[in-house]
Amino acid sequence: MQRSTAATRATVVDSACALFADRGYRGTSMKDIAEALGVSAPGLYNHVASKQEILYAIMDKAMDRAIAALDEALAGIDDVAEQLRRATESLVLDFLRYPAEVTVCNNEVRGLEPVNRLAIVAKRDQYAGRVRRIIESGHRAGRFQTRTPDLAAFAVLEMGNGAKSWFRPSGRYPDTYVAREYGEFALRIVGCTG
Repeated sequence: MQRSTAATRATVVDSACALFADRGYRGTSMKDIAEALGVSAPGLYNHVASKQEILYAIMDKAMDRAIAALDEALAGIDDVAEQLRRATESLVLDFLRYPAEVTVCNNEVRGLEPVNRLAIVAKRDQYAGRVRRIIESGHRAGRFQTRTPDLAAFAVLEMGNGAKSWFRPSGRYPDTYVAREYGEFALRIVGCTG
């Protein structure tokens, strides 16, 4: 067992996130989380009520952070091409900076209890809907020449997963550079006319 300082709700959630990303929600027990923190399993219940509460907390935090970053990226931007560029940069940066949380969000939605699943899926749909509306708006305005805005939106929304699969923080490209390049790629996907 690893020895650690006293557990807090934040350290419990962070340790669980790393384990869920690596082993899966179902493949991780409360005992595993306790061992990672160097505390007793019963001691975890001073900070969280259940493993389900931890899973929801991870996803809720991740979605709130992504939505806030998107809000910030789009604040005061009226040009649809610049909106798409910035939305894509925000999305890619989130995936590169928080890969464990993103992995949990992508892979463990089925592990959520129904009421929690509804809440997280609503936030995910809200986020994706904003990106889709940018692309649809650009298409209607004639700025984006894609024949299939819905397919273009799927491609853009998957860019974070693609970047996360190969990106290494110690690698050749910094995360901000990758995000900027992917923002340019998104404009090509939609056939931006300039």
